[in-house]
Amino acid sequence: MTEMPTPSEDRYAHLRAYAARQKQTTLDRLEQAIAQLEREGRPVTTFTIREASGLDYMAYYRNPEALALFRRHSTHLRMAREKAQAKRRRSWRQRSGPDPVTQEVTISSRDPLFNYKKPRLVAELRAAQAQRDQMEQHYSQLLQEQMQSGLTIARLEAQLPRDAQRDCIAEQQMRETG
Repeated sequence: MTEMPTPSEDRYAHLRAYAARQKQTTLDRLEQAIAQLEREGRPVTTFTIREASGLDYMAYYRNPEALALFRRHSTHLRMAREKAQAKRRRSWRQRSGPDPVTQEVTISSRDPLFNYKKPRLVAELRAAQAQRDQMEQHYSQLLQEQMQSGLTIARLEAQLPRDAQRDCIAEQQMRETG
C-alpha cells in the first residue's frame, strides 16, 4: 500500500524552502545592484536597478525585505524624505518662535487666497487684469502728455534765443532812431 502522510508532515516544505531561496536570491541581487549603482554614483531607481541586475520592480515589490532595502536606498524616495524632514524642521522652528538670526520677517504659513474658491479667484484675477489695463492706458496718456510738454519746452527754449536776439535788435533800432 501507499503510505499516507501524517498530518504532522508538511507536504509543502519543499515549496517553502524554494520560495525562501528565491527571496534571498532577489535580496542578494538587489543589494549587489544598489552597491554597484552607488559606487558608480548613479541614481538608484527602478530603471537603473533593472539595467544593473535585470530585476523587475515587481520582483522586489513582492519581497518585503527587498522592498524595504530599495526604499532605503532609492534616490527619489531619499530626496522626498529629506524634503519632508526639512519641512518638519522648518515647522518646528516656526512653532518654537522666530529665530532672529534666520528669520527677520514673519511670513504667514498659509496664503489667504487659498481659502477662495476657483470662481472667486477667477473673478479677482479678471478684476485685477482690468485694473492693470486701465492703469496702462492712463500711463500711456500721461506719457503722451509728458512727451508733448517736453516738445513744447524744447520748442520754446529754441525760440527764446531768437526772441532775445530780436528784442536786442529792436532796442538798438529804437536807440538809433530816438
